[in-house]
Amino acid sequence: MVTRHTLDPCSLVETEKIVALAKNLISIPSISGDEHKLVDWLEDYFKFIGLTGIIRLPVDEAADTLVAWIDGPEDGPTLMLNFHVDTFNDFNGWETEPFNPVIKNRRLYGLGAHDMKGGTACLLTAVEAIIKSGVKLGGRILVTATTDEENWSRGAHALVNSGVLNDVDYCIVPEQSEPGTITIGQLGRHVFRLTFKGKAVHAVFEGGVNAVVDAAKAVTEIAKIEKSDLGYMPEYDKSGSICVTGINGGGTDILVPEYAEVWVDRHVLPSQTPEDAADQIHEAVIRANIEGEYQLKWDERPTPAPTSYMTPLDSELVKAVTRNLQSVTRRRVRYTVETSVADTNHIAVYGKVPTIILGPSGGNTCEANEYVEIHSLPVVTKTMIRSALDLLGVQE
Repeated sequence: MVTRHTLDPCSLVETEKIVALAKNLISIPSISGDEHKLVDWLEDYFKFIGLTGIIRLPVDEAADTLVAWIDGPEDGPTLMLNFHVDTFNDFNGWETEPFNPVIKNRRLYGLGAHDMKGGTACLLTAVEAIIKSGVKLGGRILVTATTDEENWSRGAHALVNSGVLNDVDYCIVPEQSEPGTITIGQLGRHVFRLTFKGKAVHAVFEGGVNAVVDAAKAVTEIAKIEKSDLGYMPEYDKSGSICVTGINGGGTDILVPEYAEVWVDRHVLPSQTPEDAADQIHEAVIRANIEGEYQLKWDERPTPAPTSYMTPLDSELVKAVTRNLQSVTRRRVRYTVETSVADTNHIAVYGKVPTIILGPSGGNTCEANEYVEIHSLPVVTKTMIRSALDLLGVQE
């Protein structure tokens, strides 16, 4: 709600300007680990639209994470609007130039259009509209741009470790979404590493223990694990998953290989733990009846694993965004749980900030010919503005 002395920020939202901003973002390559050029551009843009208190947080092997503010009363609530800067590399099969955005059939095509430069354009347009409207918020808005999201989420942990999230009450992230949905939770992801130890002898002799064969037996049993055994959330039609992502061992030496390793990707539901997933893998190896020895470890990474989370439906954050998304779309909102992981897992779990995803719709995400639906951009922008005003309040 705004007073008679200020403009309604939503009245300043123009689809053409959101699209133009998204095009600019797409045209600046920001492949994970090499986001520096776009981060520099964003720092200047933050200043241009009137954000204050801009700082850069260093991130190992990536560009800096950016932090900025729309200031307000420090005793009021704080809402964080977060986006990640990086994308995957371009894939084979593009019908257009990945970094030369093109509009076709009311869709904006380009690398990162859906994940998540379209959403970033929505967020930055919402921020600029709030600032230009002159509305006096009853709290503060923290704007953060993280790097390394497609890799280890080191940019998100730069935020966590800096302490800037300590007083944040809510977080909205415009990651890619289905139309009319709010993502209130995500699965967790754990990467398991199995190592097999055998006994080396000459390849023509008996008496060896073939670690590669043991690994292959284990992989076969892991692949037999039924989907029904990976967990299921019927209210969101969401299942856990398991995938063998790597196997290595042996070579051209005339030897029975004594070492092999296997990597397993496992996405778990909020009701599951990595220990539960480890037990399933142990059971599969036992069923494989291997000859040698093995060890199982997981989450060997530079940042904590992205564990699962759920933001309650009755939280102020979910209620406010629901109310405003319904108002903008005139449709009933659906709630979803995201199949995979993102910076949002780290913000919600390690930053301890209630977090939801509200983003534009699109397709071919993280594939060739990625696109964002243009009609969804102002929907996200206006919903974000109205939700910010509701959550923070407006001063007379």
